[in-house]
Amino acid sequence: MHHRQLLAIPLLVAALAAQAQDRTADPLAQCINRSAFQFRQQDRLPAQVTTRSVKLATGEGQVSVADGYRLMLFHKSSLPFVNLKIERSAEGRFAADRDTIVAQLQQMAANSKAPHLVSLETDTRQGVEVLGLNNPNITQSAGVISLYTLLQAASGTVATAYLLNQPADKREFATDAQYLVLRDQFIAALAACMADAAQ
Repeated sequence: MHHRQLLAIPLLVAALAAQAQDRTADPLAQCINRSAFQFRQQDRLPAQVTTRSVKLATGEGQVSVADGYRLMLFHKSSLPFVNLKIERSAEGRFAADRDTIVAQLQQMAANSKAPHLVSLETDTRQGVEVLGLNNPNITQSAGVISLYTLLQAASGTVATAYLLNQPADKREFATDAQYLVLRDQFIAALAACMADAAQ
């Protein structure tokens, strides 16, 4: 009996470790997957990654990362629509991380030039801070059309969404207006999921 208990301990530890690495049970990821945007690929950040670097006017800044993963999200097309990175700040670091991220986005807006001149748009939805940079139109955006960062202080969560353009003959939005509808639908769904996950 004693030997059986000893054998069970490593198995239990292995099972718990596997469960800890499984992000499919994450409520935020599951909530997003129940929206009109589903992921087909999910990559968890390696455990040894605890920070990421961002470019600032004053040099290089650091954002803490206690945990994180990337979701490639699709709508109705076979091509991805959003590259979404979800991160959780280290304990006690969210406020500093937020300041660094805001400074980075402000710098990106300041560095933009016509015809890709952008301004930093701000909003708050259900306690979620929404920061966005949008290119003027889809025809001038070969890769990323919009960049959004959503911040949820209660859970220390940072979501960075790169909304992607698609080849003109394959994309599901033919006009700027159609893109804006999809963009707004996604941002609303992500903000709602972040608000729910923090409760």
